[in-house]
This record gives sequence, C-alpha cells and structure tokens, in this order.
Amino acid sequence: MSRDVTLVGYAVLAMAAVGLAVAARRRASGTFGDALTYAMRYRPARFAVLAGWLWLGWHLFVRVHWH
Repeated sequence: MSRDVTLVGYAVLAMAAVGLAVAARRRASGTFGDALTYAMRYRPARFAVLAGWLWLGWHLFVRVHWH
C-alpha cells in the first residue's frame, strides 16, 4: 500500500470524525469532544491517547522518505 493511499485514508477518517461531530451538535447529543473529555479523566485512557498520537506522528511525519 502506498503512502498516498494511507494519507487519503487518514483524511477520510478525519472528515468522517468532523462530520459526526457536526451531526451530533445538530441533534444536541454528546460529541466526540465530550467523549474524549470524559475518557481523559482516567490514566489508561490518557496513555492510550498519547500512544495513538505517537503512532500517528511516527507514521505520518517521521517516516518521510526524502529524495
């Protein structure tokens, strides 16, 4: 799988997350931000978020092949 396909996949996931957050606000239900705020009260959830950011950063920014 090429890097471009991977980046497009991440972009699609990000757009879906934004779309879900907008839809949740229109229905006056909980948003992704609300769920994240609740989850960040717990140490294992904070560790999982940190690990996710590290993984994302490694795969998107560190492994850039310079030509």
